[in-house]
Amino acid sequence: MGTAIVLLVLIVIVIFSLRGYLKKTRYGCCGSGGGEQRVKPEDKNPAHFPYEYEVGVDNMKCQNCAIRVENAFHERDGFLAKVHLKEKKADIYSKKPMSEEELRNIIQKSGYAVRSVTTVKGG
Repeated sequence: MGTAIVLLVLIVIVIFSLRGYLKKTRYGCCGSGGGEQRVKPEDKNPAHFPYEYEVGVDNMKCQNCAIRVENAFHERDGFLAKVHLKEKKADIYSKKPMSEEELRNIIQKSGYAVRSVTTVKGG
């Protein structure tokens, strides 16, 4: 009787594990039901932005995470963001100067940790 209960518990654990794994392979690590909707920036040409920052971003695991970080900037006026998931960084282009604290706040509100902020151009 005890062996049957242990076996049943193990089977339930395996089923839930497989379900979680299949969800991740289908929807990415965030499990966001088919993908994050991309917000298109108003201006897509980096040459039009006088300020550029390189931000190291931690905790991004999939393309949905990268889109979420880009959207955090594209939802605001005067920004263009390009996330490089493999390098765990984001290139942020801005039409006005930004403080490191402002950049950190935008990314942290989207659910990710900031490792570093470097001014590339304009500051």
